Amino acid sequence: MHDISRKTAAALAASTLLALGACGGGGGDDNGGSSGFVEGTDVPVGVEQRITDVIAFARQLIAGTSETTEPAVLGNAKLATDDTADPVDL
Repeated sequence: MHDISRKTAAALAASTLLALGACGGGGGDDNGGSSGFVEGTDVPVGVEQRITDVIAFARQLIAGTSETTEPAVLGNAKLATDDTADPVDL
C-alpha cells in the first residue's frame, strides 16, 4: 500500500508541474480577494508574484496528497516564473 501512495504522489507531482508549466497568458489582473487566494482557485496570491511561493505551493500539494484528496483548482492563476533562479528540489 505504501508503494501506491508514492506512485500517487509522483503522479500528482508530475501533473502539478505540467499544469504549472501550461499556465500563463492573458486575462485580467486579479490579485485575489481578502481570502489570500486568486479568485476562483485554490492558489495563494503569492504564487503570481514569487517563484519561491510557487515552489512552496507545489510542495504543499505533494505533502497533502492522499487517495481521498480533492484536486486543487488552478483556474486562471498566472504563476510566477524566474529564468535566473537556481533549480530546487521538490
